[in-house]
Amino acid sequence: MRDAADPTHHSSPQVDRSESTRPAAEAGTLLARARTELAAGNEAAAIRSCRAAVAQDPTDAASWNLLGLVLRSTDPDHAADAWRSALTADPSNAEAHFRLGNHHRERNELPAAIAEYQNALGAAPDSTAVLNNLGLAFEASGEGERAFECYRRAVAIDPDQSDALGNLANAQFDRNDFGASAESYERMFAIRVDLPVATLLRRAIALQKSRRLVEAEACFRDAAARAPDDAQILTNIGSLCVEQARYGDADSPLVRAVELDPANPYALAMLAHARQHRCEWQGLDELFSALRRLLEAERQGSSWNVAPFPLHAMPMPPRTLLRAARQWVRTFHSGPPLPRRGVRAAPDGRLRVGFVSSDFRNHPVASLLTEAWERIDRGRLETFAYGIVPADPGPVGQRIARSFEHFADVSAEHVNGIAERIRADGIAILFDLNGYTQNAKPEIFALRPAPLQINSMGFPGTLGAEWYDYIHVDHFAAPADFQQHYTERFFHMPHSYVPSDTRRAPGGPAPTRSDVGLPDGAFVFCCFNNTFKLLPEVFAVWARLLAAVPDSVLWLLAPNAESMTNLRREARKAGIDPARLIFAPRVENAQHLARTALADLFLDTSPYGAHTTTNDALLVGLPVVTCAGDTLASRNPGSQLRAIGLPDMVTLSFDEYEALALRLAREPGALASVRTRLAENRSTYPLFDMPRYARDFEDGLLRIWDDYATGVAAASR
Repeated sequence: MRDAADPTHHSSPQVDRSESTRPAAEAGTLLARARTELAAGNEAAAIRSCRAAVAQDPTDAASWNLLGLVLRSTDPDHAADAWRSALTADPSNAEAHFRLGNHHRERNELPAAIAEYQNALGAAPDSTAVLNNLGLAFEASGEGERAFECYRRAVAIDPDQSDALGNLANAQFDRNDFGASAESYERMFAIRVDLPVATLLRRAIALQKSRRLVEAEACFRDAAARAPDDAQILTNIGSLCVEQARYGDADSPLVRAVELDPANPYALAMLAHARQHRCEWQGLDELFSALRRLLEAERQGSSWNVAPFPLHAMPMPPRTLLRAARQWVRTFHSGPPLPRRGVRAAPDGRLRVGFVSSDFRNHPVASLLTEAWERIDRGRLETFAYGIVPADPGPVGQRIARSFEHFADVSAEHVNGIAERIRADGIAILFDLNGYTQNAKPEIFALRPAPLQINSMGFPGTLGAEWYDYIHVDHFAAPADFQQHYTERFFHMPHSYVPSDTRRAPGGPAPTRSDVGLPDGAFVFCCFNNTFKLLPEVFAVWARLLAAVPDSVLWLLAPNAESMTNLRREARKAGIDPARLIFAPRVENAQHLARTALADLFLDTSPYGAHTTTNDALLVGLPVVTCAGDTLASRNPGSQLRAIGLPDMVTLSFDEYEALALRLAREPGALASVRTRLAENRSTYPLFDMPRYARDFEDGLLRIWDDYATGVAAASR
């Protein structure tokens, strides 16, 4: 925080004086001389001249103020006495009150400081210096809102008051109003160029959190030019490159960050994650091992935490994922959790349920949930949606908005305002459909806007935060004995917790294999997962399957060019002709679903399995083989397979996984039997029965709300 205390920077509040209050002529001459001596750096002479001036005219507040100013660095107690003498001469003197306020604030005598600043404002209500420093005193006293209002008023009076502007930017940042904070920093940087690297970094973070990624990266790179060996700056540059899908560009800054700070788990995780996206696997196991050791160690006072999402695609045990999530919470919330606030029952008696997401658009989460939202019985639940990115104006976004009774685009609001809106809407149960994924705003949930809050769908594991009451799962995805690895209680659906928008099933004529670049006579293994889920151990299984099934190909979603090159290299190393890897370009969702049906067998990844892509495959009749581990991310596909009546397609080891896939590829009758069961079960098993899913969902929410309300009532008796 910047203190507006130096009169050479125009921080002294000025008060007009009438002719009748001017000092005697000789005192005036002495005062003028003292100012000249002070400007020349001759403080001793200035002190003598000031003392001579007040001796000539003890009622001259200006002379006392200047004497205090000259004494403040060498003799602060006598400086304070001088300002008190100024107030004896002129009780409403704004400058003397201001100087005494600074004196008290520097000694952490905050109530006295606040009183003096408020007295100064009484005489000089438009003084931006007084408003700025009063804000600092309020902030030091823990009165953040009053501090924010002081900074806001100061900037409204003088938009170029850089000290108040910087403090306003910091206050907006601390209020999680990152868009406004970035704008305030931008205005401050236009005024001043002599700002420290720490301020540059705060501006960069505000830009990043406002999704102005290109500007944020430029800001971090400016900071790196001034501090080239700062591991935090380099890590942020690498992280931003990953966010922008420039995985190759991320490598150099992250490697250097790890060199500078080998105990930096965030940089290690981002480096591993970026290399997973590129399928650059050399040294990957060593990165995983080093990261796991750091995460499992008892670290005291470490400034580094790890973004939890990438860890779910790495071989990490559940206890490590829980530890990482708990540590991540500290990056956006400190102190104890906020208390729950009660909600009044809706006038019509319905349960009010809210959903917060950045993905009310053409996104995998929405492609699963939309029909379930549409089928919710509005006689039982009143549904609210809060979109935290700008609303999708297209057909998909419009359909999603219609699926809720109330839809609000809150993307322009900061998290405090969003939380207040949710409270005002009387939401009883609030779903977080993001967790710790891109564009998420977990700070909303830390403010506890609803009595019950549920981690759901978007994030494949625990969020490690006390303000999430439940996680949306089922008995296979999260068996009861997994509870020790979750801070949330299990909100168990009776079948799969994964819904499906069955209305997205493709229509019209299906493409042919030649239309999509597949050989007509080949056995087609496929996997349309993102490349960061592909790990060497899984790819080794796939290579052995290709070797064992001569007329087979592996059909993958086309990643970045570097990934395709690396995967072809890995195939060649395994003795497989790289031409047997066929890459499918990204296309519109209906086209993708239609072409998916052309494959023979979908091969899942582990430890992060195919979630929406499993649903896509089963929806169009393509069998899936999965390997379920001990994390939610690895068990989601098995949950879906069991809910469609194919539990035998769920394996528990890579050996079982490989053996099953090989048998199905070699025995056409066995694979045909699985396809027949999948087709027959589609209309009779729970996975694609969305009316049943909606009723089970409603029943579950009404049950946990009744449990909560009963407990609250019992506790109040």
